[in-house]
Amino acid sequence: METVSTVEKLRQALELEEASDTLTVIPAETYIKLANYAQKLRAPAGSGSDDAPVRLAKKQLWLIEVMTRRLLHVRLAKAEKEEAAMPDDDQSTRSAKNLLPEERYINDVMRQLAKKEDRFVKAVVDGQPSFFTLVQRRETQRMTTVRISKRVGEIIGADLKRYGPFEVNDVARLPVGNAQVMVASKQAVPVSTDDY
Repeated sequence: METVSTVEKLRQALELEEASDTLTVIPAETYIKLANYAQKLRAPAGSGSDDAPVRLAKKQLWLIEVMTRRLLHVRLAKAEKEEAAMPDDDQSTRSAKNLLPEERYINDVMRQLAKKEDRFVKAVVDGQPSFFTLVQRRETQRMTTVRISKRVGEIIGADLKRYGPFEVNDVARLPVGNAQVMVASKQAVPVSTDDY
């Protein structure tokens, strides 16, 4: 008897989730299995060949990406809807209990973003320009690490400090705004996505 493929299991999980009004329970190892399978597919897909197995591997990778993104979005939207319907005193027993730990990671980031957005809008409506002064100061002080990919002369950072000059493959800690400009112009690549 033929086993159900990983892509087919993902499709089934997505269809069940979309058909349900509440969060379904999915196996704890769902995303780990998907990542392991994608890792196996990447070997032939990255070979540069364009034969049928490589095209099939690339198509499966694309399907995994699209369906995983959809599954995650559907599940997070349901968790948010269920959470909003709960009384405030039930905050410790959030609907996120049916989310997997890796989904809760994304859910928490989205909640933090919503809180930041609320604070931002509240500062405008409440007439708090000091909030924006503080945010501007904090943003100009944020630093990130990049690897230099083209020779760059001395620059003045957003914090008004001098940085450089830099040679190819130098690693530099720069204000985020400067680093973003350098990455966009292909003068550098991010070293750590957590800082960026």
